[in-house]
Formats: sequence, structure tokens, C-alpha cells
Amino acid sequence: MQPLKVPTVKRNDSLDYLRGLAASGVMAYHLSLFSFGESDASTLIARIKIYGVSVFYVLSGLTLFIADSKLQFNKQSLTVFYLKRFFRIFPLLWLATFFTYLLWYEPEMYSFKHLIVNTTILPGMIRPDALEANGAWSIGNELFFYLFFPVLFFLNAKNRTYFVIALITIFAAFALFTFKLFDPSIQLGYQWSKYVNPFNQFFFFAVGIFIATLKKPSLLLIKYAPLLICLFFAGIIFYPASGEPIVLVTGITRLVLSLFTIILCYLFYISDFHFLPLVIRKFLKYLGEASYSIYLIHPLVYLTMKQLSDKYWKLNVGVIITLTVLITLILSKIVYEYFEKYFIQKGKLVINKKLLSSSNK
Repeated sequence: MQPLKVPTVKRNDSLDYLRGLAASGVMAYHLSLFSFGESDASTLIARIKIYGVSVFYVLSGLTLFIADSKLQFNKQSLTVFYLKRFFRIFPLLWLATFFTYLLWYEPEMYSFKHLIVNTTILPGMIRPDALEANGAWSIGNELFFYLFFPVLFFLNAKNRTYFVIALITIFAAFALFTFKLFDPSIQLGYQWSKYVNPFNQFFFFAVGIFIATLKKPSLLLIKYAPLLICLFFAGIIFYPASGEPIVLVTGITRLVLSLFTIILCYLFYISDFHFLPLVIRKFLKYLGEASYSIYLIHPLVYLTMKQLSDKYWKLNVGVIITLTVLITLILSKIVYEYFEKYFIQKGKLVINKKLLSSSNK
């Protein structure tokens, strides 16, 4: 039997651009939160808080479907799929978790439950709020989505109707949280365990898969996609909603902003940004490649800068934020090149060894 080859998929630069912008937006939100407190729902920064992470989920489902288009319903293929996910996700999450424990202390972090979740990670699929690294709850959601990705993939391959039914069912769970389970009169922070529940976020991942299955768009739509991106982004910014951020994840407001976010992801997917100056495209590519590191590292950099400032330098908040951004961008690229890539290559070696072993049986 011939060993299963691990396919090399050409990266979609426009999706990298969006992923990098989303990671940078989440960093901007966190720096604002850490420095000035929670923002009103009417502000762009509050909307980035919610829908920046939603962008990650849509892109995850979309790129996963493209990258694993040869997935097969057998032990070997599924083992390769999950090994790739392990070596891409776990090493950096463990590193961020280690430094979170090193730099921060809360008694609850050392409870047996939290220690188990943060060392084994996998329980974070059902208890993402127990993951200690800042923002790691979304990684817990991703692991949950990866668990069900093969099911959605094979439903689509078997009969598209089955996949559409699954998508509608997943949307029903999304709507249940949006209209029933969330209380719009209670602050989002007090409902955080509900918000980070993977069933509340699953629809974004599933619709990303749906986008990947769509037919190639018309040349006219491709041509005007960048302009439409600006229009839908303006819709996200100016859609009328204000008050506590809970209003952004409840009722019609959530449906509208979620739709705008999904369309935005689709438009980036079909867009060609070669009209942009090369230096801008290179910087966007830089952000995209380092996006996972940017997402997990910036809270640690900020915490370090704040502790050093409080103890030695007495820097004002603007300087702390500026230094955090600069250090994060530099450090994230280094981590991507010498840590993330290292484990990606290690993963490929493990996978190839496993495939060779299987082919010799």
C-alpha cells in the first residue's frame, strides 16, 4: 500500500492579510482594555473584541477545508489530520501558558482543575474558560471544532444536503445563545462561560467550511471585492449599537454584525490585493504569518512591561502600549520563524515516519 502523502497547499495571501489584521485588532482591544478598561459597544475597539475572534473561526474552517481537501475516512488520514493540528497548536499554547504562570499569580490558577486543563489542554475544548493564557479560550474552541471537522467534511462529501442540514442545526445553537441564553440586561463578563461555550461560536467555523465549498465567483465580483470590503467594514463600524458589549452578541444586532463579518471574510477570500504597494503587502504578510504568536504573546509582553514600569521606570501608559506593540511584532516574528516553524517541521517528520511505518505493514 502506498503511503498517504501530506499535501502542500499554496497559501492564500489575502486570508493571511485578514488573519494578521484580526490578530492586530485583538491586540489593540486588549491593550485598550488593560490600560483604560472596557469600551462601549458603539466603539470600533469593542466590536473588534467580539468579531475579531469570529474572523479567526471563519478563516479556520475555510483554510482547513482547503488544506485538507484530500482527507479520507480512515485511521491513517485522520491520524495525520490530528497530528498536524497538534504540532501547529499545542507547542505555542504550552509556551504561552508557561509564561502566564511565571508572570502572573492567582490562587485559582493552581487549583487541580485548572492545572489539569492547562497541562493537558484537551479539556479546554469543553471548559475553555479554564485555560489561563490570555485569549486561550478561543484555542479551546478551535480544538472543539477540529474534533468535528471530519464529520462536517464527510457530510459535505457524501451529500451536500446533509452538510446544509448540519449547518442549519449549528446555526440553531448559535441563535439559541443569541436570543435565549444570553441576558441582555447582564454584563457580558458575568456571562463569560456562556460566551466562550464552543456551541456559541461553532457557526462561524462551520460557515467558513461552507464558504470553501462555494463555486468560483464572477470576475465582476472579484474586481469590486476590495471596495465591498470597505463598505461592509464600514457597516460593522457604524451599525447602531451602544452600551455594555453584551448588546453586540444578542438579538438582531448580533445577526447583522455576524453576517457582515462572514461576508467580509468571503470578500477577502476572493480578493486580489496586488494593487497595494509591495511594502504594504509584505507587512500584511508579516502580520499574517506571525498572527498566532501575536495573539498569544502580546498580553505577556504588556504584563512584563507593566511590571517593569511599576518597579523601575514609571512609564506613562502611551509608552507602555507603544513598546508592547513594537516588542510583540518583533518577538512574534522570531517565535514564528524559530519556534512555530520548528514544531511544524517536527510534526511533518513524525507524520512522514508514521506514514512510512504504515506503508511497510
